[in-house]
Amino acid sequence: MIQRPSNNPKGVLIYGVGNVGQTVARIVAGYGWPVIAVNRAGGKVGQDLGALTGTRALDGCLIREAEETDLSSVFADVAVLAINDRLAHNLPYHRRLMEAGYNLICVGAESSYPKAVDPKQAEELNAIAKANGVTVTGGGLWDTYRNWTLRTLIGPCTGLRSLYHSSLTNADRFGAEVAGMVNIGKDPATVDDAQTGRSIYRIFLVQVVESLRLTITSLNEHQKPVKSDEVMHSRALGRDIQPGLCVGMRTVISIETAEGISATAEIDLRLAADGEAEGLKWQIDGEPQAEMVLSGIDTGHATASSVVNRIPYVLAAPAGLITTDQMPPMLPAKSF
Repeated sequence: MIQRPSNNPKGVLIYGVGNVGQTVARIVAGYGWPVIAVNRAGGKVGQDLGALTGTRALDGCLIREAEETDLSSVFADVAVLAINDRLAHNLPYHRRLMEAGYNLICVGAESSYPKAVDPKQAEELNAIAKANGVTVTGGGLWDTYRNWTLRTLIGPCTGLRSLYHSSLTNADRFGAEVAGMVNIGKDPATVDDAQTGRSIYRIFLVQVVESLRLTITSLNEHQKPVKSDEVMHSRALGRDIQPGLCVGMRTVISIETAEGISATAEIDLRLAADGEAEGLKWQIDGEPQAEMVLSGIDTGHATASSVVNRIPYVLAAPAGLITTDQMPPMLPAKSF
């Protein structure tokens, strides 16, 4: 029987109290685990986290300025880093936290499977973690929904030809920074490859394929703006988006393998229309064929809870870079 590790944290340091960090704080407080919060210099520093998040259990937890805080003196044994999706941006923060003695789980998408981004940086993370006797992982790409759901589906297969995945995440849940990243409100004609860059979502598909012990021979990726034919409101930007303007981005990723099995993903990170449910789908072309649709997911909560519920697994793992595909399927961190 799969069991949840019994390791609970002494305290959780939340580094970055944006939308995701605030949801992490609410969940951690609900579990009764102590919370310490730090943020970059700015208006949030000095605010009461309880008032900011509307969570009574966090009343009196003042947000500290990250650079001025002696992290080695904070009573916490695990840190949640929630500041950026890109591995290169996060690497100095990873180093600082691990050298201060923290086990680390990063919300940033590229930290979920660093070797698919930069093998040298992945080796560096592993070396820093081992040198300091801590574990580092990433959990911002919903490993339960995107990795373990697929493994469950293909368990009965005796043959496999292709995998197909699609998902919709409402970008409005993640604030103005993400809305800008996916070009909401911009003229689609001005959004080109140079502006979009390499997407974060290629990481999960590479992780999924390699966790099945398949050998990737080619990977193709492209992004394109998604337009709406009607006015849509962006809460994150505080304004209406007129018809014909960009309401987000669609990323299409295609992988071929030496074993002849292909994998394709179509990922929408955009505004969701009224009544349009967030969710994801897996389709398996094999023996037997299978399809699974998960609908109505609160993606903002799922992103944060996928990180928080991994904390006991991080504390139970050996020192080093341990990705979620190397951990057991996740169970809730607390009994209901």
